[in-house]
Amino acid sequence: MKWVSYRSFDGSERCGLVEDGRILGHAAGVTLLDLLRSGEGLEAAGALLRSNPADVVDLAWADVLAPIPVPPSVRDFAAFERHVTNASRVATGDPAVSPIWYEEPVFHFSNPAAIRGPRDDVEVPSGTKEWDFEVEVAAVIADDCSDLDPETAEEHIAGYLVYCDWSARDISSREMGFVFGPSKSKDTATSLGPYLVTPDELEPYRSGKGYELAMTGSVNDERYGGGSWDEIHWSFAEMLAHASRDTTLRAGDIIASGPVGTGCIHELSEHRPYLRPGDTVRIEVDRLGAVQARVTDKAEKFVPELTISRSIDIAAPPSAVFDVITDPRRHTDFDGSGTVGTTTAGPDRLSLGAEFSVSMVLFDVPYEVTNTVLEYEEDRRIAWAHPGQHRWRYQLDPIEGGTRVTETCDFTTSPRGELVAASGWGRRDTEGIEKTLPRLKALVEKSHRG
Repeated sequence: MKWVSYRSFDGSERCGLVEDGRILGHAAGVTLLDLLRSGEGLEAAGALLRSNPADVVDLAWADVLAPIPVPPSVRDFAAFERHVTNASRVATGDPAVSPIWYEEPVFHFSNPAAIRGPRDDVEVPSGTKEWDFEVEVAAVIADDCSDLDPETAEEHIAGYLVYCDWSARDISSREMGFVFGPSKSKDTATSLGPYLVTPDELEPYRSGKGYELAMTGSVNDERYGGGSWDEIHWSFAEMLAHASRDTTLRAGDIIASGPVGTGCIHELSEHRPYLRPGDTVRIEVDRLGAVQARVTDKAEKFVPELTISRSIDIAAPPSAVFDVITDPRRHTDFDGSGTVGTTTAGPDRLSLGAEFSVSMVLFDVPYEVTNTVLEYEEDRRIAWAHPGQHRWRYQLDPIEGGTRVTETCDFTTSPRGELVAASGWGRRDTEGIEKTLPRLKALVEKSHRG
């Protein structure tokens, strides 16, 4: 099962089960933490939602939050040997690791009040010039437990999620000179999500002490580094056993792995710059999804746009461009968002009132949408409405030597447009448009040249 926390269109915060591209939502105010604390288990909660959901929302247009927005506690380990040796080499020139690290897993506490969602911006904190990400995976504790045995500790894991520990390396280097370990260097933000994925979903990928699942970190669409979960030296069972010794772990507690080898800029700082405002960071773990954050300056404030447009000039007549755009089976050929799949139903050529269905993928979840063409002017304009009633529009204007194409995502036509735009989807759509138009240009010009 995949569970999410989200803000519904009525503004209420809920939790829900993801199935077939939809969220089957619980009643307003019920959180994933409430479900875990109830002791009834997520399996029973999922069965209830399948039979009688209180809310049904398309995943594509939900404002997805951190699965556990305010966990009782957060422990972040250093469980990957390759990261520890790389970090030691950067700090001292010597990759040798203290023998103590091999005796028992070590962790630091992080800030439960600093949790961010899978699409939230992250500000560069004051006092640092070395802002960094960490590619991690985390377990969520299913129930109150203590003094666990490594052989059975996994029974107390409700699920796993993507975890990014944002870190100020220059501040950390000063703090690590004291016996207390990191504090303000890791106090500003931790990104979680997008899903809480139950362990049974991952069982086919079990390998060694982890799972054969890739973990990667990218900046501005360029892969920086990463590895595989099964490279882990300390298993989650071993981490839970250590963390629970002589104390109680609470339902909803977060236990994080620490970064996979080369899963942070710190290890790559000889040839990679640290993060700057304007960078977009993507942390992805196969089967768990991805968190993506835009790095901002503290003074920058997000103002949602209800209409997002970008233009490009194409060296072909409007009719040639229109022929491509009105063929729904070619949309996947020029899509730059990475979400559009094949057209599963619809005419060979779109016209006013035509409906066409498209397979989509978002946060690694497949689903299908049916669109309706609501604006149409031959060789000049076409727009279709998604289920959320916002519109994708292509305007074609003849220019010397070709056509100026303007692609627009218009939230003004949706009754929930302001909420959807404010949730951050506008930025995602902007990125998609900026990648789509060059692909459309290349496709049309190649076809036109014959």
